[in-house]
Amino acid sequence: MRIVVAMILALVAGCAPKPAVPEKPLKTLDGTITYRQRIALSPDAIVKVWLQDVSKMDAVAEVLDEVEIRNPGQVPIAFRVRYDPDRIVEKHRYTLLVKIYEGDRTRFLNATSYPVITQGCTDRCEIVLDMMQ
Repeated sequence: MRIVVAMILALVAGCAPKPAVPEKPLKTLDGTITYRQRIALSPDAIVKVWLQDVSKMDAVAEVLDEVEIRNPGQVPIAFRVRYDPDRIVEKHRYTLLVKIYEGDRTRFLNATSYPVITQGCTDRCEIVLDMMQ
């Protein structure tokens, strides 16, 4: 009988909820996107923002976060990317890549590099896009 009671107690203890491990808070980088042309975006416009590590020469950038904003309205367009501060290496270079698509066409993108986190903007950025021809 004692063995049965011990087994039942062990089973019940194994089913008890485990204490939640608190997640480390992510840092955020907020900003706005604009462009110089006086052109309205269509309702089907999509904005994509990538936070990337571009430190490695001749290699594809590592994406730390990607944000997609559908039907963003008109400029300025607010955005927020998140990143784990433990993944940031002080000697690395991080940038934002921003594109606005209309249909299957890239309408605007940032031709200028926007360094962030370690060598530039740390918590709020304004990104000015260039119109694609």
